[in-house]
Amino acid sequence: MKSLSARRLVPACVMAAGAVVALAAPGAASASLGEQCSGENLLGNGSSFQKLAQVETWSKQFNSSTNSLACSGLQGDKKTPTVTYESTGSGTGMEKWGLNGHTVEINKYGYIGTDEPPNAAQKAEIEADVKSTIEELPVVQGSVAIILHLPANCTATSEPKKKHPEGRLVLNNVTLEGIFRGTINKWSQITESGDKLVGTGCNPETQILRVVRFDQSGTTHIMKKYLSLIFPGKFETEKGAEKDWSELSEGAENTTWPKGLVPVVRPAAKGGGELVSKVAETPSSIGYANLADARANAKFTTEGGAGKATFWVPIQDNGVVTEKAKYADPSDNLEATATSNSNCAKTKYTNGAGVKFPPKHTTEAWNEVTTLTKESKYPICGLTYDLLLKEYSKASGLGATQGEATTANNYLKFLLSEEAGGGQVLIENKDYERLPSKLVKESLKGVAESTF
Repeated sequence: MKSLSARRLVPACVMAAGAVVALAAPGAASASLGEQCSGENLLGNGSSFQKLAQVETWSKQFNSSTNSLACSGLQGDKKTPTVTYESTGSGTGMEKWGLNGHTVEINKYGYIGTDEPPNAAQKAEIEADVKSTIEELPVVQGSVAIILHLPANCTATSEPKKKHPEGRLVLNNVTLEGIFRGTINKWSQITESGDKLVGTGCNPETQILRVVRFDQSGTTHIMKKYLSLIFPGKFETEKGAEKDWSELSEGAENTTWPKGLVPVVRPAAKGGGELVSKVAETPSSIGYANLADARANAKFTTEGGAGKATFWVPIQDNGVVTEKAKYADPSDNLEATATSNSNCAKTKYTNGAGVKFPPKHTTEAWNEVTTLTKESKYPICGLTYDLLLKEYSKASGLGATQGEATTANNYLKFLLSEEAGGGQVLIENKDYERLPSKLVKESLKGVAESTF
């Protein structure tokens, strides 16, 4: 064997040293991703819960923020790849990556937003389709507001409490669950804390109409997981089967509801905003939506609110006892017109009964995560997630590219940033709640694993 000459060896050493420097330098290319901000324009799809965060804040600021993890022309490769988000609902989003037998569109959609993190079976199906492990990354938290439209000629009254203006109903957890299960179906059955309907021509015996999502929805998932904490038993569904709330929270059953005396009402189109509009136009109805969607409809703030027919409802936050119930609002500034924060600070999440939270890794299924019925603030809060591939190169035969993987990685790091101009700071006072720092660290570990 011929030995290498010193002349031939030196360039090799220089190259190796140069590679180490390139890997260590801020913004430099990793072994499989391009340099920061060198990637392609990126398209995401999914969760309507995330819509206002993604479309109005994060994607815009990604190209204008001076945060070191943005791509405004100042960072990394000095390019400005754009991010566009299509709000279609969590279920539809996951189908873009092959769930339920759909065509895999990883060549088009580089990340997926969902508030219904895939369970073990769904995760296995998606991973088989995209040829890679998926990372389930919490990106923000928010509250699910219970919105209602009183019957014709009715306004509400209840005993005024601190932070709860007179002129709105309040709901304890037992009543909330009973309404959506259909066992409480008249307004006259809502009596906690002095609740009653008043007004000339008001009929409290009017039946309550449950308005639910048209599409498979992560907001529905959060809602049903919470209701399962209140009533864990089985009931007859509108399809005639015996199910419980947890079974109805995931997959194909996500759009199924308890039978009830009165059939559920569905809007004609997908999305949380459509549900909010349906409640706003339907007297004697009740529904659920993330706070950002609820506040975006003026019927529930400036035109609605205390003393009016449309408002969102304070919900019991001290368990399921019906005596001495305490209530919290989904927003930390009540029904003011101005956006603020979801009332989810210091929320205690669980990973199922007796199971330590958070899950051990972002490559695990996070579908069991929920809150408690006893919280220091509003109890119906939830995490929403973005899905990345752990190895985009394994889906290269399906059209995944290094540029797509690079921008997806850059964008998730930006929206998880807790520094000035970063996504977690920018989302404050936008009707969401930034993640606890503990969860930011968990998500960033997952992002760091996501490569080409």
